[in-house]
Amino acid sequence: MKRLFITIIGALALGATAQAMAGPDFKVIEQARKDKQIAQADTRATRARDEARSPRCPPEPLVLPLDHGPRAQTTPAENQRRKNRYEAQVKACKEATK
Repeated sequence: MKRLFITIIGALALGATAQAMAGPDFKVIEQARKDKQIAQADTRATRARDEARSPRCPPEPLVLPLDHGPRAQTTPAENQRRKNRYEAQVKACKEATK
């Protein structure tokens, strides 16, 4: 009885570890990687073509990081540059729609 029990436990342990010891399927991994690269290239080409046609209108809302206090994330000068850039984008968008 003791040998049967040890044999059954050994078979179960071997069955559980055999799955863990199996290696990855490199063919599937490489094919998925190639498919992902192709999809990203297509997305980039489409995005570049769309951006070349027209500017982003209207631009995303302006969100400025904190520029004062003990945990400041940027400087007031950097925020001013961001404001100026945003205003230029809004102006370009308005001119493009005329």
